[in-house]
Amino acid sequence: MASVFRWKGAWNIKWRDAAGHWQSKRSSCETKAEAKRLAIDLEKKAERQREGLEPLPGNGPQLTFGELLDWWWKNYGRRLRSPTVGIFAEKHLRQELGQLPLAEITASKLEGVLNSRAADSGRENGLSPASINHLRGLVHRIFTLAIRNGLWPGPNPAIGVPRRKVPRRIPEYLRLSEVPRMLAELDSRWRPLFATTVWTGMRKGELLGLRKSDVDMDAGTITVARSYDSHTTKGGHDSMLPIAEGLRPYLVVALNASSSDLVFPRADGLMNSRDLALDMVLRRALARAGIVTGYIHRCRRKGCGYRSEPAPGLECGRCPKCNMRLWSQAVPRHVRFHDLRHTTATLLLKAGVPLATVQRILRHTDPAITSEIYGHLDLDDMRTGINRLAFSSPAGQLAPVVPLRKAASAGLAFLGEPVVNELHESKNESRSLFEIQNESATIHQSGRQDLNLRPLGPEPSALPG
Repeated sequence: MASVFRWKGAWNIKWRDAAGHWQSKRSSCETKAEAKRLAIDLEKKAERQREGLEPLPGNGPQLTFGELLDWWWKNYGRRLRSPTVGIFAEKHLRQELGQLPLAEITASKLEGVLNSRAADSGRENGLSPASINHLRGLVHRIFTLAIRNGLWPGPNPAIGVPRRKVPRRIPEYLRLSEVPRMLAELDSRWRPLFATTVWTGMRKGELLGLRKSDVDMDAGTITVARSYDSHTTKGGHDSMLPIAEGLRPYLVVALNASSSDLVFPRADGLMNSRDLALDMVLRRALARAGIVTGYIHRCRRKGCGYRSEPAPGLECGRCPKCNMRLWSQAVPRHVRFHDLRHTTATLLLKAGVPLATVQRILRHTDPAITSEIYGHLDLDDMRTGINRLAFSSPAGQLAPVVPLRKAASAGLAFLGEPVVNELHESKNESRSLFEIQNESATIHQSGRQDLNLRPLGPEPSALPG
């Protein structure tokens, strides 16, 4: 309990600090009541510091957030696999928070900065909810490291900022019939790289950093041990994948065409840049293959500028403004290069490959990631599944349902127990649900035969080299 006492002509106050130790201080209060109020305020502040609601007092100089950001980048940030994290922090955090002392970076202040950067705030090129969560997580990691290294004695302000709900987007992936069409329209330079992506589900950095020593054609294996020039992958561990028989000719072409120790290098033998626009390469191939959402009809006459809305038909006709013949421009499906990894998982699951095998191929630590994020079911799959429900009584012969009160008032007798229609299967589909579950739960001994679903892409004879 805080207390006050008179000593040497001044009122002194006594209270317990945040660590629980008694502290005494000479005050400038003129009355005992004023000194008592100050002592109570100091005791309440100490209690808030113990609860993490206020920062603890520090003996050293107060760091600004900009200085803490520089310290984090020098000791931790520059070692990250992606350099864009530092650019992201500089762009969205330093301008608003860089000059503020760490004591002023509260949860409410941080939440206000994040809200001002969000897309729903009316800001042009605002951040999505997922990007806002990434920015919040970055601040959380920076303060956690500062607390661990003794640079900040207070609480982590990011803890009090709630995460935003991220809407789940329906990801795109290529159907089985679309994969060979896409591979056939790719340039010979890119075809082996994209084929390896579809058959193995490897990430962009893992493909561009793949070395010839990681590919063993005799044993039929690919060792995934690095990403770009980093000696580790996103998962932080080495993995070994089998080489599908359909992938072999593509890898042979890539190995013979490479003039360096990389499997997919640039023309001069060096590693491709992280900014390599594989998304654009993929979408151009999709447009040539006819895997599109529609066509835009444009007038090429100078000064006209007519441009139609996307239409399903390729026939364009003439310009309604100047009567010149229109040109058609394909609008490819919005499939990213990373969506080819979704394609691998989805096609394997649709082909009946067990979830455990697909998880090993994609190198996930949790099968829930494989099934919820990378395993997609389209309407045809759901239609096939729901059509398994076939009832014994045809819809046209179902008896009308009579309410019990109405039946009792009409003097109808209750005749036995109600009959529940059981699921009925035809003779051609006589397997029981138990057999179907056992079949889907069977785990193959090796994932190699599961990858050899069917040939994807051009015949090996059509490959260059």
